Amino acid sequence: MRICILETDRPAEPLQAAHGTYAGMFERWLAPHLPGAEYTHIHVAGGQDLPADPRDHSAYLITGSRAGVYEDHPWIAPLMDFLRAAASARRPLGGVCFGHQIMAAAFGGEVRRSATGWVLGGARHALSAAGAALFGPGDLAALSFHRDQVVALPDVARRILWNEASPNGGLIYDGFPAVSVQFHPEFSRGYVHDLLISAAGLRLAHDIVGPALETLDLPVEADRVARGFARVLRNEVGTAT
Repeated sequence: MRICILETDRPAEPLQAAHGTYAGMFERWLAPHLPGAEYTHIHVAGGQDLPADPRDHSAYLITGSRAGVYEDHPWIAPLMDFLRAAASARRPLGGVCFGHQIMAAAFGGEVRRSATGWVLGGARHALSAAGAALFGPGDLAALSFHRDQVVALPDVARRILWNEASPNGGLIYDGFPAVSVQFHPEFSRGYVHDLLISAAGLRLAHDIVGPALETLDLPVEADRVARGFARVLRNEVGTAT
């Protein structure tokens, strides 16, 4: 199985030196659940070309990004076109945070800056019946770092998990194998801690960083999400899930 990770950003250099790239985080997160998979990386936001044919790889993953889906970056529209082509070719898709948002936008949904501001740190999410079938039963704890939201779902997608801060926190798609989540199952607590500290007083006000740091003790369940993503990437989940 050949999985292509579409990098829509990379961490700032000091964080990258300590924690690696987003593509590396994805590999470490998924590797135990996709033994034998081969990974390639395309730094889309860095100007690297998308595959000429989506059939060149078995499946595609889209990382998080500091960019907004609605921003005028030259790589965003071609990436949306590519995702639609991959879906037409029935290549499984998986997205996280910005990846979740650009998938929704590519297939007819809407993404906006959240009126309630940043969503940071650990929190629990409720699951629909389809979400529980994919990720296992019971509320799901995960780490978040975002302030954009999917505010309108594509017609081809269904909500599978949510909480008050992220009402459309996870989607599964009908007609082609695809899943996405707003939170960051690939992030370690250490990375989120260092990201919060580095952003305090710059991207983030000090008064929201402290409470977010206090949530990092919540036991998160990245493996549950990895198992579900692995099933979709192997195209083992029917569209009637």
